[in-house]
This record gives sequence, structure tokens and C-alpha cells, in this order.
Amino acid sequence: MTATYTILAVCTGNICRSPAMERLLAHLLDDQPGIEVISGGTYAHDGEDMQAPVKRRLADYGADTEDFVAEQVTPEMIQRSDLILAATRVHVEDMLAEVPQAQERMFTHPEFGRLLESVTPEDLEAAVGAEAAAAQRLAALIPLLNQARGRAGSQSRDEDVVDPYMLPESVFDESFRQIREPIEALGELLILR
Repeated sequence: MTATYTILAVCTGNICRSPAMERLLAHLLDDQPGIEVISGGTYAHDGEDMQAPVKRRLADYGADTEDFVAEQVTPEMIQRSDLILAATRVHVEDMLAEVPQAQERMFTHPEFGRLLESVTPEDLEAAVGAEAAAAQRLAALIPLLNQARGRAGSQSRDEDVVDPYMLPESVFDESFRQIREPIEALGELLILR
């Protein structure tokens, strides 16, 4: 782990799914020192703001929507990130083609949520101690998730976050739910004080 624990959220355009992941994670971890949350797209709409339906849902949730600018994910961003959450298996494959050594730090967002279910707060406390900061807890979580991933086997199609771009509001609702629930589960697991 580097001095700052970096979480990278990735989707295709960096204007719908990964901004929602970034801003919900930042909202969850906003008062925790030593944590940075960033996002990027594998085919980013460089320089654009997040889509208005995403912005509305984030604002309703209480998360910050200001000053977002889409950017292309780079190998350097992948290399320096301690946890990488991708919207789909294709995003994982694209990033691993560039930075294969990041595999143990990389999960689809739904896979991350599923694997979180196999880790208890007691497991995490045993791994890192009761007084550990959130960044230390996150660092200790990765090996536990990889152990669970080894037991669980391969991913399935339902471990992709649906892409709502240019689709009806109901698809934005579903996509946002798929993003929100694993982040809320992470918050419960980390037991942030």
C-alpha cells in the first residue's frame, strides 16, 4: 500500500457508471484520512461532465456532483491504484491486457459486492486489528476478497453493471442500484466511526 490508498473506478465513457462509483465511494469515505477515489474510462468522453441522470441520483443520495471531468484510464492510474473496481468483465480484461500484475487488486463492481458477503467485520478485525484506519482496513480486505474469489470460482454475466447511457430512467435506476448496494455493504463491513 502506498502512502495514500487509491481506489480506481472504471467504466467505458467515464460519464455514467464510474462517476457514480467514484462519488459514492468518496461520499462513504470522505472523512477518512489517506484515501483517494478516482475514476476513468476505457473509451472516455474526455473532458465531459457526468450524465445528468447520474448527477441527479448522486445529489439525491447526498454525494458531491461538482467538478467532475471524464478522463481516459491509463496504465499509470491502474498501476498506482490499490483497489480497482470495473463496471464489467470486459473492462477488467481491457485493463489486465495493459497491466496484468493488477489482477489481484481488480474486481468487477458486482463481483466485489458478492465477495464482500463472505467477509465479516470479525474477519477484517482479525486481519488488521480493531483500531486500524479505513485505509488499513481496505488494504487488509483485498487478500480476504481474493481468498473468497478463489473459493467462489469464475464470474457470471450478472456481474456486469448495466450501462444506462442514452437509455430510459429505469435503466439508470437499475445501474445506480447495482453500484450503490456494494458500496453500502462496504460501509457496513468497514464499520467507519
